[in-house]
Amino acid sequence: MALAIKRIIWAELAFSAALAGPAFAQSQPTAAGNTAATPSVNSAPPPATNPATSAATGTAKSTAANPATPSKEKVQQIKTFEVTGSLIRSADKVGFNQVQKITAKEIENSGYTNVADYLRNVSANSASSWGEGSTNSFAPGGAGIALRGLSEKYTLVLVDGQRVAPYAFAVNGTDQFFDVNTLPLNIIDRIEIVKTGAVSQYGSDAIAGVVNIITKRNFQGLELGGSYGGATQNGGGQGTTRFSILGGIGDLNSDRFNVTAALSYYKSNGFLASDRDTTQNQDFSNQPGGLSNQSPSYWHRGNGIGNVPLSPCPNGGTVVPANSNAQTYGSGGTVCQNNTAYATSLSPWTERLSAKVHADFKINDAMQAFADLWESNNTTNTNNFVGRLSSSTQTYNPATGGVNLISNVVPASNPYNPFGVPTQLRYAFPATQSVRTSSNFWRAATGVKGSFTTPGIGDWDWSTAYTHSQNTVSNNFTNLLNANALTNIVQNGVFDFANPSATPNGLNGLYGSTSTQAITKLDAVDATLATPHLFTLPTGDVGLGFGAQFLHQSQYIGTGAGYVNGTYVNPSIQSVDGERNVAAVYYQVDIPLLTNLTFSQSGRYDHYSDFGGAFSPRFALRFQPVRELTMYGSYTRGFRAPTLIENTSSKTFGAQGAIDPHDPNDPGAYALREEIQAGSRNLQPERTKNYNLGFQLSPTRTTDIGFDWYKIHIDNVIGTDDIQSVVNENDPSKVIRNPNGSIAYVLLPYQNLASLDTDGFETTFRQSVATKIGTFTLSGDWTYVWHFKMPVGGVTTDFAGNNGAQNTPFGASFPRWKGNTDLNWNYQKWNATLTWVYTGPYAQAILPPGNYPGMKDGVSSYSQFNLFFSYTGIKHWTLYAGVDNIFNRAPPFDPTFMNASYQSGYDTSLYSYVGRFAQIGATYKF
Repeated sequence: MALAIKRIIWAELAFSAALAGPAFAQSQPTAAGNTAATPSVNSAPPPATNPATSAATGTAKSTAANPATPSKEKVQQIKTFEVTGSLIRSADKVGFNQVQKITAKEIENSGYTNVADYLRNVSANSASSWGEGSTNSFAPGGAGIALRGLSEKYTLVLVDGQRVAPYAFAVNGTDQFFDVNTLPLNIIDRIEIVKTGAVSQYGSDAIAGVVNIITKRNFQGLELGGSYGGATQNGGGQGTTRFSILGGIGDLNSDRFNVTAALSYYKSNGFLASDRDTTQNQDFSNQPGGLSNQSPSYWHRGNGIGNVPLSPCPNGGTVVPANSNAQTYGSGGTVCQNNTAYATSLSPWTERLSAKVHADFKINDAMQAFADLWESNNTTNTNNFVGRLSSSTQTYNPATGGVNLISNVVPASNPYNPFGVPTQLRYAFPATQSVRTSSNFWRAATGVKGSFTTPGIGDWDWSTAYTHSQNTVSNNFTNLLNANALTNIVQNGVFDFANPSATPNGLNGLYGSTSTQAITKLDAVDATLATPHLFTLPTGDVGLGFGAQFLHQSQYIGTGAGYVNGTYVNPSIQSVDGERNVAAVYYQVDIPLLTNLTFSQSGRYDHYSDFGGAFSPRFALRFQPVRELTMYGSYTRGFRAPTLIENTSSKTFGAQGAIDPHDPNDPGAYALREEIQAGSRNLQPERTKNYNLGFQLSPTRTTDIGFDWYKIHIDNVIGTDDIQSVVNENDPSKVIRNPNGSIAYVLLPYQNLASLDTDGFETTFRQSVATKIGTFTLSGDWTYVWHFKMPVGGVTTDFAGNNGAQNTPFGASFPRWKGNTDLNWNYQKWNATLTWVYTGPYAQAILPPGNYPGMKDGVSSYSQFNLFFSYTGIKHWTLYAGVDNIFNRAPPFDPTFMNASYQSGYDTSLYSYVGRFAQIGATYKF
């Protein structure tokens, strides 16, 4: 009795201490009673008597009845699992927050042919997620996921519960992410998505949530798979071929070992803007606010004369009014334009080869070792448009670190200047500029885990692991314009602009190539120790867990020699060279306050070698008044450390869209403006607060309804000033102009900005109905973004429901609604799934009202329907077929993606216009 009282007092003191300060936990509930029961929402594991191991990604562990009440009767066994986001195992279906679990079967039934496409359509991936289909990207070939719209650097992606090296280049110049293209479908066992901050267990980059991709293991036999698919519309493209092999030998329980190996090949032919009906003519004039977006070539004369077309128009072009072309709108006169849709990829040519071997060894009944080796090679070819001469064509100046303007003024002495006076020329050269990206990722991991029992303080699980991973990426850019050759063409009359065939050697030396390289490395050492049964209170078992982690991170981005030495115009430059160590310790304690109310508190202290340390606490409650209903809530305080791009002496040359009211050449025109983003060692970490409330209702075995509210507050947001605000202010220390008055570049150093607040709702549902003709299951996952507020120019602006965030550090449109609804039918050997993918409308905030004739004040919603069938009635075989985008719907038109750099006419962070895509395939399992 005395011991029990001491324990109760200790628990109350711990609870009081936790309430005195901010708390943290991303966990599953501990036991709520002493009686063995079958697993359910309110079941709870009693203390174990027989030690066994449990896999870090959720392998079941059996526990026996409480030895404190001895009995000779046979006791029931229940299973407990380690779940993403928790140090402590649990048997409960619902924990302290929502964890979305996606099985390999669900991914297959969706009809998507790769992991990236599936994850990018998850409703929690609401915005700021860029795929390999984005042209002129800082990270060509890569694809990430961004939970809660907080851009990809706020979402932590784990593989088998372990950190992995990010893609070597960063999208948007600063957003580092793990390339989900690295993962083939045949190695996926399941995906667990923690949709709230998990900083206290995983570290600073888990603010928006965690995506844990769990691969297959303990597989026996051999499975062969293959499929082929392609777009059905005119132009076709996207011919996709997949082959896969999955094999395994040994049974971990009977043979005490298992080796599972997987090999996968994927190839997609991609497609160009010329392959799709909405983009093949580069003409959006049939859309509200749409214009032609063909490549213009023209003489620009001053003194009120305006624009004059070349005569004749080169490269098969036609003469049109300047105000009918998006790239010359507002400048007056007439221009030549020609169709260059062939030079823009909507989806790149892609080839991927992946191999993975995982081995488990059962040392004894209480100890297990593993080793894992994985390598993936991805190659993509992306067309990025054509080279151009304009009033802001420039090259890098290695002496000053700035840029030099390449004059577009053709002198009177040039025989191909028809006016006899110096005249500006805007010109589109015909050759396609492209980038070939080669990415190699590999990881080696090994570790040991086990369990042991101690008298009086329960059974303990422990694990230790070491992981090394790295990603090496090289980009080879072709058909770049040589600055000296371009100057020679403009100044010395070696090329006939209007009639190129008259000077067949006129473009000699104009085109060239250069390469950029980057590499990221990550070494990680992890150790954990936890028990769900530290001791027993009258209300249930107390759980306790500890963990430690050491990371070494490094990143190098080297710019191509042709850019750095000023050889080629419009340089794509990013230079980074940094490394750091991170050491962390963390803990979790779960205390049952009542038999149906559990409190969890946890925290993590991280120390970064380049800026210091931070503590991230969280506390959470889980309440289950009845078996059918579980409610939960949590509060987290965390931080995000600056990336190596942000806090080193890095430089990034890029471009963003803005209207320049001070440009005498094209006043008020919307165009891409060159910018230089610079790193700073004076950055402070971002400070965050996460709130989450929700419930899960399961009134029957076939019904599940979930609802969550979330709120995230971030102080000291790291980013750059809004480019439009900077251009409007026209501060000469920030807006550097060329002698002709056009913008040379805008200087945008990384800095700690103000704060950000975002909140929203999420709901999930699932209902199954058994009938004589099969079982029908309706399920859905929907998200609503209520607010996404940031100060811009000193004024707090809400970007939820509009595209204004494109010029913020988060860089994307924010439709409020995003959701998926599935209707599945299963009958004997037949299975079919109809999927509705919905993205809501958003308001136009980048372009002012009436910027283009007939322009709407918003962008429409989008619905896509996919259908997938499978049949297993032939021994060993699974046959399947599917059609994505059954009605061949094009994404909604957004005029901000109608310019010299973006040819799609839609937001490529939200959509990819594959069109109707049909596939067939089969798997054979020995």
